[in-house]
Formats: sequence, structure tokens, C-alpha cells
Amino acid sequence: MAIKSSSLFKIVAGVCALFFLGQVLFMMQPKYSLDDAIKGYEIGKDHEISAPQRVSQSVSYPDQNIREKGEPSGPSDGTFNSFPIYHKKYTQGFHSNSHCIGENFRQDAWKYRSCQFQNLCFDTSSMKFVLFASQEQYELEKALKHEHLTDFSPASSMNTTLSVGAINPKWGKEHALLEWYPELRPVEEIVNTGYYQLQTDKVLIPWHSMAGFNPGHLVWDDFLPLYTLLTSFDLLQKELVLIRYDLTLAQWASCQRQYTKCAPILKKFLPLIGTQLDKTTNQNETALVLNGEQRSKYICAPNGAAGLGMLSDHGLKLHGWSPKDYEYAYNIGRGGQMLQFRNWMMAKLGVQQPRKIHSPPYRIIVSVGSSKSPNRNVSFKKHIELLKEKLGGKYEMDIMPVQFKTMTMKEQLELVSEASLFITMCGGGAVTAMFLPKGASLLAYFNEKDGHGGTPARLDWDLLNNLGYLRVHWLPRPQESIAAARRHRNPPPGQHDYDAFIKLVDHELDVISHNNDY
Repeated sequence: MAIKSSSLFKIVAGVCALFFLGQVLFMMQPKYSLDDAIKGYEIGKDHEISAPQRVSQSVSYPDQNIREKGEPSGPSDGTFNSFPIYHKKYTQGFHSNSHCIGENFRQDAWKYRSCQFQNLCFDTSSMKFVLFASQEQYELEKALKHEHLTDFSPASSMNTTLSVGAINPKWGKEHALLEWYPELRPVEEIVNTGYYQLQTDKVLIPWHSMAGFNPGHLVWDDFLPLYTLLTSFDLLQKELVLIRYDLTLAQWASCQRQYTKCAPILKKFLPLIGTQLDKTTNQNETALVLNGEQRSKYICAPNGAAGLGMLSDHGLKLHGWSPKDYEYAYNIGRGGQMLQFRNWMMAKLGVQQPRKIHSPPYRIIVSVGSSKSPNRNVSFKKHIELLKEKLGGKYEMDIMPVQFKTMTMKEQLELVSEASLFITMCGGGAVTAMFLPKGASLLAYFNEKDGHGGTPARLDWDLLNNLGYLRVHWLPRPQESIAAARRHRNPPPGQHDYDAFIKLVDHELDVISHNNDY
């Protein structure tokens, strides 16, 4: 049935009105600005308990070297997203601290900035992250507001912002929605109620998942930035308390918009970083379970961190779709970090890491059907046949065609970590290749005309080409039939492609067969 133009206009107008009403209501929520916090401090500092007093003894903080057992211990007062919490009375001197790195002295510094927090708190009523400033912090922020104080940039100021998630360059100007920082509140908020504390072996991290329904984006655009954030502040041994941070407007491909697609992938992959889906929520759906009457709305973590903006594997460029993506490399020198990142994830799943595994039979993994994209969904059937025919008499090989989507993460890691060769299409389906052992070879196939303007699309080239523990090779024309290749506007492989493929595998197996000689 046709819709009259006037009716259609009314429908569109109604939808727009609802959207803008939602934005207005969001903006009308009570907020605590830095100026409000300083003003509140000035008004209340003449009263006995309105602001913390200077005390002669030093303020004590949790021992940063506690790795295995957190404090407090014993029976808890409840749980926050399944993590034990303990009610604490306010004591004079309690406050939050912040230490930020990555400053570049430009307006876009928030994209590069990461911060560590002491006593990062979460308001379970307003669903906001907050910091409680000390008297010294207030005095510092007041001094920094002087109109003649220019180019003064302390790393511990709370008048700053960061990116709560890795930057997705496809979002354009809307990636500005990632700019964020905890609200600053006066300590009077907890003088009478106290707060619930997470244990000292935990670290509270708000994060926004860029595109968690894609394994490659999840591992390299979410997990890698989280790992880098932890290592930057020596928090790697802490247990993660992750809260997915939803923005005021859901972005394309984000888990906020695609959560039904993200959930099964998150459930499968989150154990790689030592947590589980049922221990993570967004800030609007946190689970607070108390053993008795609620005494405070605040959950505070002695250890907190945030700021993932430029810590991904690509920064502000794409993964290899555009010719501009190849103008500079973003991951030079990160090979050692990538190996440590790999080892960290394997340890989280309890997968053993033998040092010398390259011995006959040489395990060759062929990742088949690794992509939902038709032009990257390849069986490599002819390649497997040629390997057996041409090299079967020279090397003892265990050729294993695998569909990783049918396997658990632990099964994938155990299989790949003992392989000598890995053949796959590039893209998200190649993420498991990073768990290959040191000295292995990765053969990454790509399509020559899948990129912008019919250019080669060597997806994730920047990261893969800097994995110093692997030899990474790029091979074009993966489609096994002329019809399939032409259907996807890519040139078909010729006999020269197959000949070069066999010669490359022969060479790599020769190198690997001598790997234990030195």
C-alpha cells in the first residue's frame, strides 16, 4: 500500500523528534564539571568534614606487587559483575589519583592519551565513572586555570580527556564521541556512606569495542590495545574488570549496535584475556548483588585504567583497503610486544609453549572457508593436492585443512602453536595465525582487486609484516577456478602461481627442517 507524502513526512518528523528529545534528556542529566567540583570545594572547605584535611601520616595505597591474592580477603559484602566487593568506611585522606601518558600538546591529544587511576569509582545510580579529588588536586586545578599560565602540562591533571575505545577511521567526525574522562566529584559524597571496594588484584577498565563481532578486529583493535594499556602501567598481572562503555550514539559496526553478533564472538574469545562474557556488561547493565542492605552507590577500584585510542594495530588508517594505508607502517618495532601478547593470551588459556616443535611430521595448517565474504571464502583444495603430489616424497608432512569456527579457542591454540606452516586468506580469519610458534611460516593470500579503486587488499599487512617471530609471505590470486575468480572481478591463478607456491613451501620447509640446528 502506498504511503502519502504527508504521512511519510509526519513519520520522519516524529522519528527525528524522538531522537533529538533523547539527546536533550541525556544532556539534561546532572553532570559534575571540573569548575563545579572546584566551586564545591571552595564553598565547603570551611566546614569540618566537607573536604579531606592534611594529615601528618602518609596515605597508604594497596601494594602494587600483590599479584596472586587481592585485598581485602575473606567473606565479601556482595559482588559487582560477579567480582567480590567489600564495604569500606570513609577514612580521612581517601581520594583518587590520575597519571596520564601520550600527550602530544595538540587538540587531538585525547586520541593518544592513556591514563592510570588510583581509586577509579563507578556510580551504580547514574552509571557513571567518577574520581574523588584530593585537596592538593583541587589546588592544582585552580592554579592551572590562571589566564597567564600557558604551556603548563602536568601529567596528573584531571582536567583532561582520553579515548575510551580504539579509533575507527571509518567513523569520521563521529569518533569524537569516544572522547571521555571520569567525572570529578567532591569527597563529601562518600563521607557518610563509604564505598564498596574491589580487591587490589583487580583493575577496572571502561572500554568501547570497535567491531567485536569480527575476530580480527576484536583481537587486534580491542585486546591488543587493552594489553598495551596494561603493560604501559605495569598492570599485566591484574585480573580485568571490564565494562563496555556505550556511547550517546551507537556507531557503525560497534558492539553497541551489533551486540547480537558480538556476544557469541566475545563469549568465545574473552578467555584469551582471562575473563568471561558473564563478567562483562555495559555501564547501563552492571550487576550489583549485595548480602544485606545497600550502604553506598559507589564501587571503587584501587587500580583503574583507560585510553585505547591509538593503541590498536592501525591507528587512524585502515587495514589495507586503500593505497593510502601503505604510505607508512604503524607497527615498526612492535614484533617483540606481539610475541609477548601472544604468549600472554596462551598463558590465560593454559596452553603449553614448547620451545622446539619443528620436527617431522611437519604440521601444515590450511585454513579453509575462513571468511563469510564470498571472494575470500577459499577451500585451497588444489593447493593441498599439489603439496601432496610435489613435496610428499621429500618431506614428512601432516596437512590439516581446518575450519576454525568449529573449534574452541583452546583447541585452536593447541593446534596452531605446534604447526610449522599456516596457509590462509588474509582478514579476520587469519587472526589465529599469530599463535604460530617462533620460526614458523605464514602464507597469507589476498585478492588483487578487492581494495579501493581495484587495488590489492593485503589486509592487516602492517601488523603481520612486523611479527618478528614469523616469516610472513603474501600471495595473490587464491581463487581455484577461473569462473570463481572472474565472478569476483579478480584475475584467476595461472600455472606460474602454483609453481611459485610449491617452490616457496619447499624453501620454507627446508628452513624449518634446520630450525633446531642453531
